[in-house]
Amino acid sequence: VKNRHSKSTLNYRTKPLRDAADVAAMDMPNNNGSPLKIENNKVEKVSLSSSSFNLVVLSFPAGVAAFADVPRALVPATVILCILGFLSAYSFYSIGRTCGEENVASLGEAWKVTVSEQSSWLVDLACFGTTLGTAINFSIVLGDLFSSIFKTFGVSGLLASRHASILLVTLSALYPLCSLKSLAALTPASILGVFCSAITCAFLGFRFFGGAYVPGGSLYSSVAPSLQPSFGIKGMNMFSPSCLILFSMAATGYMCHFAAPELYNSLENNTPKRFKQLIANGFGATALLSILFASFGFLTFGGASSGFILNNYSNKDFGAVLCRILTIGTLICGYPIVLSGSRSALFALMKRGENVSESLRLNATKLLLSGVNALPWFLKIPASLSA
Repeated sequence: VKNRHSKSTLNYRTKPLRDAADVAAMDMPNNNGSPLKIENNKVEKVSLSSSSFNLVVLSFPAGVAAFADVPRALVPATVILCILGFLSAYSFYSIGRTCGEENVASLGEAWKVTVSEQSSWLVDLACFGTTLGTAINFSIVLGDLFSSIFKTFGVSGLLASRHASILLVTLSALYPLCSLKSLAALTPASILGVFCSAITCAFLGFRFFGGAYVPGGSLYSSVAPSLQPSFGIKGMNMFSPSCLILFSMAATGYMCHFAAPELYNSLENNTPKRFKQLIANGFGATALLSILFASFGFLTFGGASSGFILNNYSNKDFGAVLCRILTIGTLICGYPIVLSGSRSALFALMKRGENVSESLRLNATKLLLSGVNALPWFLKIPASLSA
C-alpha cells in the first residue's frame, strides 16, 4: 500500500490493536528493501457455519414489548422487527466491509482511517460503553435467573441471592470462557447457545397451542394476577410510549455491530460474498427467533407480557423452569463475545498502536468481569427491566 504522507510505496500497513491471539503475521521491510516476515500469533480462521452461530448467539430475543393487547398488533410489530433487522444487517455488512478494505481490525480504526483520527476515540468509547452495558445486562439477568431457579428447588438464604448466583456463574463458567483466545474456540458454546434459544422458542409455541395459560387452563391460576393473560382492554395505539419500548428492544436484539470487524477478519476465505452469506444466516435466524418469541409470548399473555417473557410463566411449569435454565446457557455462551468486544475497545482506548500481551489480556478480563459483575450487587434492577 502507498504511504498516505509520501510518494514512497511500502509493502506493509501498520496493523491496529488486537488481542495477542488475533495479531496476524505481517511483512516488514529490512535494510535491503526485501520483505522480512515477522511471525506473530495468527488469526485463527472460523468457518462460515461456525461464524453464523457466533453471530446468532449475540442476540437474545427473550423480550416482548406489549404496546397493545389485541392480536392484530403482531402485524406492525413484525414489520418493525423486519425493517430494523434489514437496516442492522446492512450496517453490519458496511462496517465489516470497510474494515476489510482498510485492513483494520476495529470500528475505531476504520473511523480513524476514513473519517478523522482526532475523533476516533469517541467510536472506541461508544463500542466500550455498548458492550459493557450489554455485559451488565447479561449479569443481572443471569443472577436473577439463577436465584429464581434455586428458590424453585427449595434453596433459600444467601445461596439463593443474586449476589451468590452471580459469583457462582462468574467463577465456574464466565471467566473460563472469557479467557479463551479466539472466536474459533467459542464455536461449541455458540452452537449450544443457539440450540437453547431454539428449544425455548419451541416451548413458548407449545404452551400457546396447548392452552395451559388461558382462563381455566391447568396453569392459569398459578400465575400472579398482574402476569395473567390480558386481551381487549387497552387496544392498540402505535403512538403510545410502549411502542418506543418495542423499537428499543428490537434494536438492542440486533446490536452486535462491535463484532463485525472480528467476524470479518476471522471468517475463513473472507470474501464480501461469503461475508454477506454470514450476515444473511445470522440476522435471518435472529429475526426469525425474535418474531417467534414475540408472537408466541404475546399471543399467550397479551397486554400482560413481561419485558422478560419467561417471567410470565408459572414456577410450577417444569417446562418454563427448564427454559430458564436454557436461557442461562444462551447468555453464558454469548457473554464471552460481548466481553471480548469490551476488552478490545478498552485496549484501543488505553494502549493505541501497541500489541497486547497474553498476561495483560487475562488481567483485563479479570478486571472487566470483576467490575461488570460487581455492579448488579448494588443495582436493584430486575431482569424484567434489564431485558
